[in-house]
Amino acid sequence: MGRGEHVRELGELNIFRLILRYSTPSIVSTVVDAAYNLIDRIFVGRACGEEALAAVTVCFSPTLFFLAFAMTVGHGSATMVSIMLGEKRRDAAEAYLGQAAFLFLAFSVMLAAVVVPNMEAVLRFFGATEKILPMASQYYTILVCGIVFEKISYGLGNLIRAEGRPAFAMGVILVGGVVNAVLDYVFLFHFGWGVRGAAAATVIAQACASVMVAHFYFFSGRNYLKLRLKNVRVRMDALRNMLSAGSPSFVIQILAAFSTMLFVMQARNFGAEGAIAIIGVSSSVNIFLYLPVVGLSMGAQPIFGYNWGAGNFSRVREAFVNILLLSTGICVVGFAFVEIFAGEIFSLFLGGDSPLMSTGERAMRILACMFPLIGANIVTSGYFQATKRPKFSIFVTTLRQLIFLAPLLFCLPHLVGLDGVWASFPIADFAAFALTFAFIIRELRSLDGRVRIGG
Repeated sequence: MGRGEHVRELGELNIFRLILRYSTPSIVSTVVDAAYNLIDRIFVGRACGEEALAAVTVCFSPTLFFLAFAMTVGHGSATMVSIMLGEKRRDAAEAYLGQAAFLFLAFSVMLAAVVVPNMEAVLRFFGATEKILPMASQYYTILVCGIVFEKISYGLGNLIRAEGRPAFAMGVILVGGVVNAVLDYVFLFHFGWGVRGAAAATVIAQACASVMVAHFYFFSGRNYLKLRLKNVRVRMDALRNMLSAGSPSFVIQILAAFSTMLFVMQARNFGAEGAIAIIGVSSSVNIFLYLPVVGLSMGAQPIFGYNWGAGNFSRVREAFVNILLLSTGICVVGFAFVEIFAGEIFSLFLGGDSPLMSTGERAMRILACMFPLIGANIVTSGYFQATKRPKFSIFVTTLRQLIFLAPLLFCLPHLVGLDGVWASFPIADFAAFALTFAFIIRELRSLDGRVRIGG
């Protein structure tokens, strides 16, 4: 199949087959990407204990904050590339690709220069206690020094998917995941390097994935879009469009980071380092289980974007409905898995004899009890982003994270203690779903009207 054929099939192939073709690699990619975090925490918990797991967990909040930039550039550029390809504007799509590469490189250098000299202050701000600060600093210093590889492998991987190569984008993440798992085991259990070994394994794995991205654009001959040196710069018009299209990802990530930071701080206040370790377990598992929905949404974005740009609104509607149904099914399976096997899952991280076992098992079940409802929120936000309506996407996202979750995390723990920290999440999930459902009905009616007019 020729390079251009991968793009044309977005407007012609059966929608369900397209969803499977694009979302399956994307789901695998996001699950393997989540495995970086999951494997790190399982191995750190088993090899180094509860305090080390708490130290690694604290580093997750700043990671989410800094990932907001990569998601803004990566998702914003991918959205614009999909729309430009739908409008048959190949040169414009290549301009977005080059700008994304420049921004990833520049941000990585600036971030390392600012964060590394101020590492302890940064980690204290995000909730590290004096007891776990040394280990957290060791771990995160290595990650920040290698952050350029994360930005390249994650950010440009989105653009590989946007130009119709989801299988290759999946391969990039798979290679990184396998390398990470192998090196984690070797560095922690054979060399005894502790949290430094876990961080080094992650950076090396991301470097391997980055090599694959570079090979795709410069040596493979399989790329439809060219990464041209003349495009590796900032264009203000393209930057504005990219930031507008990517702003929902920025807001999503910043709010997720803020919620995670508040989650850690409230757990620390009401349960000390042990509660932070429980967050490390529960958040790793929940992210691992809901990221298939994120992958489904990411895989659908080229389908939404291309057909929206081409005016094929009947295909947009069909894709939206199918993605909503599939995401709900995935979330129901994740809910059942946690509710049935919470104890067994928790013991993977800290062992069945951990003093945190009963509290951790209870926390996992509470956190997951509204899991079947979160898929609609994720998919709807991604849909509005892919169809270049960032304000709607941002509002759907802020419903859960800012309007409901943050106030609950502030208030509930003062009423019912540590259980209030855990219960804040399912209450916010239910409230956000109720309002998101109204947006879904409104959008389906709007698409029906566009189809009747002639789309």
